[in-house]
Amino acid sequence: MRIRELSFSLHRISPATPWQDATHKVTGLEFIVARLKTMSGATGTGFSYTVGVGGSAILALLEDYCAGILAGQNIGEPERIWRLLFDHLHRTGSGGINTLAIAAIDIAVWDALARLQNVPLWRALGGAKSRIRGYGSGIDLFMTPDELGNHVRGYLQQGYQAVKIKVGRVKLSEDLERLHVARELIGPDRQLLLDANQCWTVAEAIQRARAFEPYQPAWLEEPLAPEDVSGHARLRAMTSIPIAAGESLYTAPQFAQYLRAGAVDVLQPDIARVGGYTPWKKIAALAEAWNVPVAPHFLAELSLHALCAVPNGLLLENVTGGSFFELGMTDTPLEPHDGVFLPPDVPGHGLNLNREVLDRWQVHPGELRALDTSTHL
Repeated sequence: MRIRELSFSLHRISPATPWQDATHKVTGLEFIVARLKTMSGATGTGFSYTVGVGGSAILALLEDYCAGILAGQNIGEPERIWRLLFDHLHRTGSGGINTLAIAAIDIAVWDALARLQNVPLWRALGGAKSRIRGYGSGIDLFMTPDELGNHVRGYLQQGYQAVKIKVGRVKLSEDLERLHVARELIGPDRQLLLDANQCWTVAEAIQRARAFEPYQPAWLEEPLAPEDVSGHARLRAMTSIPIAAGESLYTAPQFAQYLRAGAVDVLQPDIARVGGYTPWKKIAALAEAWNVPVAPHFLAELSLHALCAVPNGLLLENVTGGSFFELGMTDTPLEPHDGVFLPPDVPGHGLNLNREVLDRWQVHPGELRALDTSTHL
């Protein structure tokens, strides 16, 4: 059960489709892959990512500062390993690249544990449900109305009962045209979700939200900068549209601030950004205590396990062009069945990596290296 070997590699992969929202253009996704092997030969693979900035810094943290203290650690103690890493890195910040680095290790630890138990990861994490509804999510802000219409039709053909589109065009009339196109196509009974990517002030958000209300969105996501907790609370009090937030938060206390302030209806913790499954489960439990559902951001194949592990999992986000399968990282497709996703029924997270694709996009090699475990036995 003790860690004997570790490797870390960095890969920069172009999105399978163009990605640009109201505040950011993504030209390359950076994936950090962690692999571990125990003294008994058990293996696990973990991941972290960035949307183009910081991958090499995360890699340096892992190789220069984390690898040494992981030697000989027992993967049967994921909570202790997580705390050991967090305390080691904490003086350089409580979140950001620190938690992104820890996530790669934490996910690898949980994958190895589930594989040792011969159970799917979602069962090892809690096993609350065996299926979860999903939604089609597009980076579509600069599509024409006709292009957006075709995009939404594609989701409906896949059986989705919920669709998310971007908002945040310069003119309110342009946003309203987009909502009209989407609502006309999906009809009154499917859910329409909106994502503003932090592009407004509070006053602008209130104006837009009130204009959007006739289209009955199921949520308005990240209307403001994530640091503006009170602004989210003010907006929530001024609109009937539920507010979703959390993909840009990194620690449980940050999520607690939103809950205490009455600033959010749906929490969206990103598994990599919060530091892996160990803290993600705590955030989900915190949300459950406030009777708030969770709908994690991105990383669909990994988020599927998290959502099926907890009782308050709401919806799985499947971003067009962003799944491991669409990026070519794995040969296992992620497919909805009438808008519902079923988690893998194989040990661990079930992701078989395509080494040829990863090697093609590799920035830094990831050879397994033996660790000095003598002082940890």
